[in-house]
Amino acid sequence: MKVGSVFFALIGAVLAAPVQAQDAAKITPVVFDVHDDDWRDQRLMQLIRQALSRAPGFNLMAKITPDALVIVVPGGLGLSGHEEDAHYDFTAMFFRNGDKIGESLEGCKASALDDCANQLAADAQSAAGAQIPIH
Repeated sequence: MKVGSVFFALIGAVLAAPVQAQDAAKITPVVFDVHDDDWRDQRLMQLIRQALSRAPGFNLMAKITPDALVIVVPGGLGLSGHEEDAHYDFTAMFFRNGDKIGESLEGCKASALDDCANQLAADAQSAAGAQIPIH
């Protein structure tokens, strides 16, 4: 009896593995759209794109595709202060299929742009898991 139970448990695990692999391998296309062309912000924008490219399950795209997660920074990347005290504050909005699915307020010191980029990528991963549009 025990051998039969183990056999059926193994068969069940083998049959379930492809389904789990498909879920784990799901890739979300991501588009990052910031409405700001200020030369000072180019480094932060590049770091955000790099962080999104490295994020598991994301495929950074240049153009919006169906089911893409679209990250919009409508007010641009607000920089205040000078040199060592400079600070970025901005709002990122997350959309899918034209529906707003989330929003996050981001902020970081200009001396810690990597942290800021990584936090936005983490927020984007959370938004990618959201299924309910916000109205």
